Amino acid sequence: MKENWLFIKTPDHYGIPEIIQFDNNEINYFIVEKDKENSSLKIKVENRSKNLTEIEHQFINQNRIRFFEKGKTSYFLSDDESITEDSIFENDYQKLNPTETKLTEIEIQSLKFELNWNGEKNIIRFNEDLDPPYMQEINKRMNRDGRKILLERLNETLFVSLYENAILDKLIPIKYVHNQRIILYGFPKEPYEIDCQITE
Repeated sequence: MKENWLFIKTPDHYGIPEIIQFDNNEINYFIVEKDKENSSLKIKVENRSKNLTEIEHQFINQNRIRFFEKGKTSYFLSDDESITEDSIFENDYQKLNPTETKLTEIEIQSLKFELNWNGEKNIIRFNEDLDPPYMQEINKRMNRDGRKILLERLNETLFVSLYENAILDKLIPIKYVHNQRIILYGFPKEPYEIDCQITE
C-alpha cells in the first residue's frame, strides 16, 4: 500500500481534505470522503497529477514535505478595482502513520481531551454538537447539523474529524492515544505535534 500524505489546511484554505501519494516522481492527488457503507474514511482519485521534479520542494522532516507552488494573489481595492500579483504558496503535506493504541474506538470516543495549541484552548468531545445552545436552535430550524467532532479511520490511522453541517472540513491525525493522553499531529504551524491530557 502506498504512503498517504495529508494536505495541511491553514485557516484560509477551504474545501474538503486532500491526500497525495508518490509513485516514483509522480504525485497523484485524492480527495477524502466518508465511506457510508462502513462509517470510515476513503480516498477517491481526483484525476490530477504532477511531476515532483517540476515543483520546488523541501523536506521539513522525514514526515513532512513543503511544496512551493506558483499562483496568483488578488487584492480588491474597491468594488471595481483590484490588483493581481504573482505569488509563491507554501503547501505542506504530512505523512500518515498507523495510530498507536490499545484502546478500542468505542473506548476512545468516551474520552475528552484538552487541546492547547498556540494559546487557544479547546475540548475534544466526540459525537457531540459543539455549537452553543442558541446556534443549535437555529441549526435545527434550518435543518442543519452544526459542528461535530468524530473519531474516524483511514487504513491504520485514526483521526479527529471536524464536520461543518455534515461536511468533512478538517482531519487531525492521531499519533498515539490511551486513557490519559492523546498525541495529535499535522498542525499548520509549529509545534506540528501536540500532547493533550484527558479532562473531565
